[in-house]
Amino acid sequence: MSGWVRVPEVRDEPGGLNGTFVLARPRSGTVGETQRVAHVFPLPAARRGVLVAYCGFEGRRGELDLLDRPVGMPCERCLVVAARRAGAGSIPSQRRN
Repeated sequence: MSGWVRVPEVRDEPGGLNGTFVLARPRSGTVGETQRVAHVFPLPAARRGVLVAYCGFEGRRGELDLLDRPVGMPCERCLVVAARRAGAGSIPSQRRN
């Protein structure tokens, strides 16, 4: 990552990364290849049949490949929120020059 990523409108509630979550990315053919990043989805899902990642990305059953480990390009917004929830509160939320 070349610099800090601005994370304006994500859900970032305090409380730690102590819940269950899954890693998944959009299946090939559902989005362009550059958008096939690995997201962090908290469980249980708030809406039946729809997973909403920390960054706000929504995925439905059949549109996502569940990952058994971190692979591929990660979603930077999901990583920032996950790090904050895990206690890394000093992560800046905006790029500094």
